[in-house]
Amino acid sequence: MQAVMRGRARFAFRLALAGAALAALPPAGKDAVRAEAWIRVNQVGYLPGDPKIAVVSSDEPLSGEFQVGEFRAAIGADQGAWGPFAHNYRLDFSALHTPGRYEVSCGQTKSPKFAIGADAYRDVPAKLLQFMRLQRCGENPVTGEKCHQQDGFDVETGEMVDLVGGWHDAGDRLKHMITTSYATAALFLSGEAAQDEARHGAALVKKLHPRADAIYVQIGDDRDHLPPETLWHDDQSDYGRGPGGPRAAWPATGEPSGPKYKNASKGVANLAGRSAAAMALAGELETARSMYKLAQAKPGCAMSVPVRAPYYYGESSYFDDLEWGAVELYIATQEAAYLGDAVQYADRAGGNPWMGKDRHGHYEYFPYVNLAHWRLWPYADEKTKIRLAEYYREGLARLRQRALANPYRISTPMVWCSTNDVTALATQAALYEQMTGDASFRELGAEARDWLFGRNPWGVSFVIGVPEEGRAASRPHHLFWKLKHHLPRGGVVDGPVYKDINDSLKFGASFAGDEFARFQSDIVYHDVFADFSTNEPIIDGTVSLIFLVNAWK
Repeated sequence: MQAVMRGRARFAFRLALAGAALAALPPAGKDAVRAEAWIRVNQVGYLPGDPKIAVVSSDEPLSGEFQVGEFRAAIGADQGAWGPFAHNYRLDFSALHTPGRYEVSCGQTKSPKFAIGADAYRDVPAKLLQFMRLQRCGENPVTGEKCHQQDGFDVETGEMVDLVGGWHDAGDRLKHMITTSYATAALFLSGEAAQDEARHGAALVKKLHPRADAIYVQIGDDRDHLPPETLWHDDQSDYGRGPGGPRAAWPATGEPSGPKYKNASKGVANLAGRSAAAMALAGELETARSMYKLAQAKPGCAMSVPVRAPYYYGESSYFDDLEWGAVELYIATQEAAYLGDAVQYADRAGGNPWMGKDRHGHYEYFPYVNLAHWRLWPYADEKTKIRLAEYYREGLARLRQRALANPYRISTPMVWCSTNDVTALATQAALYEQMTGDASFRELGAEARDWLFGRNPWGVSFVIGVPEEGRAASRPHHLFWKLKHHLPRGGVVDGPVYKDINDSLKFGASFAGDEFARFQSDIVYHDVFADFSTNEPIIDGTVSLIFLVNAWK
């Protein structure tokens, strides 16, 4: 992220951004010369009391004022080179609270329009939930079709197991219980509008645990990526029982799994603990208790199962999931033993180890923010509350120190599914403020949220089709888009990645003619179907954003 593109080469084209004019500002000391400049804003908008900071960038130094409605101020100091831009300026209009539709202007350069108001995010959760409904497996309320009614057969015993339901994980057709368990629990904590979707997920999570010693981690696998490409209700993938037949159901064994390539699984506590939390929130207490016992009996992490390729979700943390299962069981039952467990696991989980790192493994610290600390807080004694708050604060402090090094104040690793990390930062800042009343990380959280909705070098919202009138991801890596040009609106895409990660992958097409070529650097993003590393929507990222929007006050 620290690498800087300092080239002064001029580019002839103008970026096709809705409402964004690529016009000029007078460079300092060169009033007769005009320079290309770009203004990046959160295209959804801001609550009245939010920090509000746009970024204007150029190849040439700039000076003068910017304007937002009647508000005017100097563009301020040059923040230096970062990413694809040699000069960057932070335009602070936090003092503007008046509700309305606005744009930021600097000379002839204008930003996309955005809202300020208490209702700026009113419609966003419904659009995110729209994506989750499209992702439903079993019976789909969007398409009206049924799919995967034979899920699945146990790969160890060969027996059929009822695992119908849940959600397709991303742009393909398989189902990951690592993400499904989290999505279900987080949806239960995301407000009234999310409860129906949470109950849909809970129906499958309950089925994952047919016996006291068993839990399933995955339904289907990357054989789903083989031709023919079809929509979910016409899936012709062959898992050894004929095209379109039953899919493989992979039990979490607590040991490395995979027919050729193997994951590094050593237990099931992450999956079983998180699932116990989901079941407690769903009111399924018998199942929750049993899952929690399994999690305690088999410490370590279950991981997704690789088959054709060596890639898998390599989650490494599980004390946070044991804490989550324990605290939700305590809230549901008021049994003191669960509260004692939750406090012990909270101290074992501690802070978020990824916060402050340059990189981490694929899903290594999933789900990136420990919601259990926040859930435990109201029930903890004063000394425990101090420790819980410190676990949040220390990670945020590390990220804030990193953020000061760039004008976008972005400080999270740009690894695969980077939007998860960005959303986790904003969420942790919001929850820390709720718990302590300390708003000192609110601006850091707002900068992360704003990155997701368009205040980034590409000027793109990473939420498909949101906002409708702005420039949002619009050609995602999703079969409904490729085969039917049905936009999976509301899905949060993986987001930008380090260029070396992107370069290491094998795509089905080149990125020649990239509309964002001017804005690529050592971090890249492509709004094209082919780029599954930056432009594939994911259920966990989408649910995380639903939770964040509900939590942000």
